[in-house]
Amino acid sequence: MERRNRKGRFSLSPDSVANYRRVYVDVFSIAASLAQEEELFASAAEAGLNAVFVIDAWHETHMGLARRYLDLCRRYGLDCRLSEAKPAEAYAAELCDAEYGEGCAVVTRDYDAVKAAGRCAVLIFQEGRFWRAARA
Repeated sequence: MERRNRKGRFSLSPDSVANYRRVYVDVFSIAASLAQEEELFASAAEAGLNAVFVIDAWHETHMGLARRYLDLCRRYGLDCRLSEAKPAEAYAAELCDAEYGEGCAVVTRDYDAVKAAGRCAVLIFQEGRFWRAARA
């Protein structure tokens, strides 16, 4: 499937987080699509997902939600990182490339991650499914 938006043209193919040994999750992006944001953290902990949750903290407007998400990470014993200098999708792609590279993925709803990712796959969460995105 091909998707065109203001950020460019992308090819999308169905995929799953289970296909990757580690995922880097853009928390603000994914949590915004859920009815209850705690569901993201609870389900990841329950599934034993090897994940790093990347939280936007590069602007003061993010701080309230960032604190809440950090509390949820601690409650469920998850690995969280604050993105203090750039958007979380870009920082997640940077972390993914630096720490693991191939065999790992960035999970987001933001197509900017596709542009930022080097060796890592980018999974776009859309319509209740995960789609592997690449530039078309």
